[in-house]
Amino acid sequence: MSTLRQITTSMKEDLANEIPTPPLLHNTVTAPTESGRTTSDEVTQIRMTRAFKTATITAKDFIQRDIPKREVLLSPFLLKGDYGIIFAPRGVGKSWLALMMCKAISDGEKVGNHWSAPTPQRTLYVDAEMNLPDLQGRCKQLNIESDSFLMLSHEQLFTESNDSCSMNFADKRQQEVIMNQCIESDVSLLVIDNLSTAFHGLEENKADSWEEVSPWLLELRRRGVSVVLVCHAGRNGNIRGTSKREDMAHWILSVEECDDKGECSHAFKTKFTKCRNVTALETPSLEWSMIYTDEETVVATKEIDLRAQMVEMIVGGITSNKELCDALGKGKGTITKWAKKAAEEGKIKIQSGKYLPV
Repeated sequence: MSTLRQITTSMKEDLANEIPTPPLLHNTVTAPTESGRTTSDEVTQIRMTRAFKTATITAKDFIQRDIPKREVLLSPFLLKGDYGIIFAPRGVGKSWLALMMCKAISDGEKVGNHWSAPTPQRTLYVDAEMNLPDLQGRCKQLNIESDSFLMLSHEQLFTESNDSCSMNFADKRQQEVIMNQCIESDVSLLVIDNLSTAFHGLEENKADSWEEVSPWLLELRRRGVSVVLVCHAGRNGNIRGTSKREDMAHWILSVEECDDKGECSHAFKTKFTKCRNVTALETPSLEWSMIYTDEETVVATKEIDLRAQMVEMIVGGITSNKELCDALGKGKGTITKWAKKAAEEGKIKIQSGKYLPV
């Protein structure tokens, strides 16, 4: 008969009351295994049972609890404890955007004309792709110099470890190191740029492979660290690889090329394909312009009129609801409503379920 069966219910309850619950359930102690004593696995099971019981409360108790709202890091969409995704094809501007977001939050200032950080917060930007001179050049162009902006480069890590440590956040040991560093340094936002170069050994298209990472991201969120993951887009324009990494995201931001950059040094467009935190009216699609001068980089944003863009796309030959949904990042119902309104205004016509120019 196993030791566990020999322990009475009262003895188990006494043990659960006497031994304090550790911060992490997997940090267990090794108990003697003589007759009448529990093993470390049994101690863990008892603690886990108690944790589940005490964490389960009635709906009445839950709604009456004083639960503070999550702090806004970057208005209107990025909150403390978020997990967000920025994705784009190569060379469009996702790294520029990620750097600008970190700068705004670390300085407590605006980025463009639509997003702003209410208060300065510490950020950690992890670069797993760029060469050090290129990264430094971008930081100089954006005038990034705050002590609240922490920078970790894959090249710097390799050098400081005497060429013995390559960045790989699929490694549980590196996950724990970064999490502890974020907690000790009071980091509010962790940006990882990017998925393809920071995580090695994962099978990109297999959902099960992402289980090596998702528990770590969830634990960071529970500890108040927001995480933004920068990803590449595939040939179809969507995030490359398994969609499972999108499931627990609070928001997903697509970065796209601008058709006409004008006199800008760099320009791109952004649109949210998912946002749990605020409504679509609060997160309009934006056109970004960056103009480099000898002294600073001037960043500006303006709203994109998606309804007018939809009409232009229909005139250009896109006739199906699905194609418009994919292109504009809107749901079927929204496109249907916009198309009916445009038809009433005489801008398009609807025939046999197709949207056609007049």
